[in-house]
Amino acid sequence: MLSFALLSLLGVAVAIELTRIHVFVHTDPSYHSVCAMSEGVNCETVAVSPYSVFAGLPISVWGLVGYLVMGGLAFWSLSKRRLHPTWPLGLLLVLSAFSVATSAVLAFISATRIDSFCLFCMGSYAINTGLFIVSLIAWRQTRAHAWSLVLSDVKGLVEQPVVFAALTLAGVVTLGALLTFIPSYWRTPGWTDLPKLASGTDESGHHWIGARNPRLTIVEFSDYECPHCRAAHKGMRLLAAKHPEQIRLVHRHLPLDMACHPGLHRPFHARACLFAEAAECAGVQGRFWEMNDALFSIQETVKTDDVDPVELAVRLGLNRSDFKRCLEDHATAERIAADVRESMQRRLTGTPSFLVGERLFMGRIPEAELEQLLVETP
Repeated sequence: MLSFALLSLLGVAVAIELTRIHVFVHTDPSYHSVCAMSEGVNCETVAVSPYSVFAGLPISVWGLVGYLVMGGLAFWSLSKRRLHPTWPLGLLLVLSAFSVATSAVLAFISATRIDSFCLFCMGSYAINTGLFIVSLIAWRQTRAHAWSLVLSDVKGLVEQPVVFAALTLAGVVTLGALLTFIPSYWRTPGWTDLPKLASGTDESGHHWIGARNPRLTIVEFSDYECPHCRAAHKGMRLLAAKHPEQIRLVHRHLPLDMACHPGLHRPFHARACLFAEAAECAGVQGRFWEMNDALFSIQETVKTDDVDPVELAVRLGLNRSDFKRCLEDHATAERIAADVRESMQRRLTGTPSFLVGERLFMGRIPEAELEQLLVETP
């Protein structure tokens, strides 16, 4: 079991490095991992995906705990205080087999959902495979049935109530401490304080949020790079939440960016068209409002030039390949162009602009005015 114990220690080292990468990727915009080698092999891409967290803790932290448990059991087997002659080979067989199964699931997710692999993660998969092979070799040497080894270990623990209680208490305390003291620094970008509202698309394919059968429909022409739009949009969402069965907010694009707005004669917002396409590409996967909120909220703390829509898509759990292909092919550009054409026909020159019927409100709709509109609308 010495080789098993040493492999577990190597797993601890890899898990610590993966945890370090996870923390820095989410908290330090300037950080770049040594294994960020390409689009297909990039620890950072894997770390920012929602699949890097499970049950309130990073996967790497769960791995660290697992390696410590397996390593502790393996070292215990080398002492004279083991509970019986084959202790704890049965438990190590189960734990190492579970680790290999988990590795297979994570590798499948990397290949099919994230579309990128992490070198250190693959290192942990190799370690897990090695642990399973070592436990299999040790099992074969005993010439006993695998389940009899497992039952012997369980029986040995039950017959030592003090040891069993101490191990159980240590596990509960450790897990509770991790869940309590590790902050959720990986929280998905977006305005998490905004109330949840119904959403969908109207007959013209425009995205709406709010009332399913609205009494009042507000059309918002907005620019994702515009700070005034950010503040006004959040305020409008809060107002709509006060009347969830009466008010519907419809999003229309008005990026003040020469890349997709032919009516502009000088550069203004250089990434607004890209962000609008990112929102629409997320909408193709049914996640328009999540991307909408992420694009607006992330610019409260991150410079606009440092915002990576593909990274946001990964964080939101979108299919990275489909999203990236949608952006590169400008698959949703015509939707944005149609909104821009309508804005030009209506002579809208600034953002945000709000339309209630044919009535135009620039900048925002005051709450008192909104209440009056509800009263006036039959």
